[in-house]
Amino acid sequence: MNEDTHTEIREEETKSKALPVFIFLFLASLAMCAFLFFKYAKNAAKIQQQNEELSRAYQTLDLKADSLQKELDFTYDQLQNKINENLAQEDLKEDLRSQLISQQSALASARRKISKLIAGDSGSGTPGGPKNLLEAKNQIAMLQKTNTENIAKIELAQKEYEEAKEIAQYNGLLALEFKDDNDSLVGINTQLENKLSTASILRIAGLKIITVREKRGKQEITDKASRVERLKISFSVLASELTVKEKKELTFRIIGPNKAVLTKNTKKLTDSDDLFTLKETITYDGTEKAVTYYYKQDSEYKSGAYKVELLNKGKLLDNASFSLR
Repeated sequence: MNEDTHTEIREEETKSKALPVFIFLFLASLAMCAFLFFKYAKNAAKIQQQNEELSRAYQTLDLKADSLQKELDFTYDQLQNKINENLAQEDLKEDLRSQLISQQSALASARRKISKLIAGDSGSGTPGGPKNLLEAKNQIAMLQKTNTENIAKIELAQKEYEEAKEIAQYNGLLALEFKDDNDSLVGINTQLENKLSTASILRIAGLKIITVREKRGKQEITDKASRVERLKISFSVLASELTVKEKKELTFRIIGPNKAVLTKNTKKLTDSDDLFTLKETITYDGTEKAVTYYYKQDSEYKSGAYKVELLNKGKLLDNASFSLR
């Protein structure tokens, strides 16, 4: 009897210990269910709110697949026409032409992508849902904005290129005009230089030699060699267009009957071509003038024919002759 009593007591004790555990587990499961239900309800409410907002936006925009496709086609045609209009320019800068061609390809690719959004991702022909249509609407707006801006930048760059080209052409014309003016001035200067160089050349006329002697204080012409005391050399310097004064050196060579040059410098000069009879300097200003020089020979003149040469810088200007008996 005692054993039965102890057994019952132990069973009651075991039951009394299990009950709190069961209650705790039950309450915990209830709490977990409540948490999951609350979380699901919250997410469901959020999703429902987003769907409602999307539906309201969709209804506000009254988005329809066919109208969006028409809007896309219209936008594409407008942009394509603008690009073709720029490509038709004959003097379009090559790098800008390349940019427009690349933009054409990008535009066509974007059009295909947006068309898929409008038609539905599956491509089954069933129009896309509100989310896809809204995305398509936004992409159409972005497509128009970015392409319009790019075309405007290219047009501005082309305008600047044309202006720079016009300036370069204008400068080129100015340079050509300046070159023509410069060539003209060079030609004028050359003509003036030639004119001045020609004008500065002495021109002599009427070279004449008179053999004279002094008698009773007067000059007397004589052709007798033993009586000649001096040679009177006279000539005329002809007028020219020279307007400035220049010093001109004149060299006279008197060649005697024995072909020798009459000179007082035979001790200094050894080359017969360098021998001279007389050297004089005149001031030449382009006006005509008569010039006279006298030459006196220390030794007696010899009978025969004499030749006289008048030179300037080695150039023969005139010559004359006379004879003595």
